[in-house]
Amino acid sequence: MFRPSRLLMIIGLCCLTLFLVLAGWLHSVGDLARRATLPAVRFVSKNAAAVFLSRSSSNVSLSPEEVRTLESRLTRLAVDYTRLKALEEENKALRLQTKFLTSSEFDSVGAHIISRDLRDERALLLIDRGLQDHLEIGQAVITDEGIFIGKIYSLKERVATVELFTDPHSRVAAALAGEQRLIGVVEGRGNGAARLTYIPSSEKIQTDQIVVTANTQDKVPQNLPLGIVNAVLGKPTDPFLSAAIEPLVHLNQISLVSVLRPSVFRSP
Repeated sequence: MFRPSRLLMIIGLCCLTLFLVLAGWLHSVGDLARRATLPAVRFVSKNAAAVFLSRSSSNVSLSPEEVRTLESRLTRLAVDYTRLKALEEENKALRLQTKFLTSSEFDSVGAHIISRDLRDERALLLIDRGLQDHLEIGQAVITDEGIFIGKIYSLKERVATVELFTDPHSRVAAALAGEQRLIGVVEGRGNGAARLTYIPSSEKIQTDQIVVTANTQDKVPQNLPLGIVNAVLGKPTDPFLSAAIEPLVHLNQISLVSVLRPSVFRSP
């Protein structure tokens, strides 16, 4: 049993504590205590959760056959997702090309890219169309909304090689968007780069202007978007200027293209 003096002391301490709490004087002490014990609480909680998860997982056991089945399903889902994304990108490109071609006087042949040769000294694509599809050397190759990427370089019965305009051997007559006159020649520089050369110094060419194909080649229609002016090179006193050209599409990511043919080949 408690002695009367000890009982009175405990009652007094409780009353004092209650008074200090009601007065708000112990709030800071409580916050300090919570901050001091927070790391310990987190440690205990983390370890308790780990113990719980380990005990829960130990109650579930899968046979090697079940594990292989789950891994096989996961692999199939990953493959299906990759194919779905590829089809989605292809359908998007096809819709954009169809939108352009419906208003064009040129017929077209759709083609898939079989392989690429994008070394510094070459920029070539191999497509699954050829002589049997009435393709000819020099015909324009486009992607998306009529964006020019190159020309047919060589042909076989069922395949053709496309020379991108960034290929060091490529030369394409060019103009500025909205203008009809020839302004220069786009020359490939390899490694995804191209340059517009032989620009008369009197031309008011600026960065961010769109460069299009000029009407000087029989098999390449005019006004096909080609690239954007990245920088103008040269001095006003030079007889000719040049400009760095950036392609409008990622040439190393294209999967579907269209080859433009004269409308005589259009299906009735």
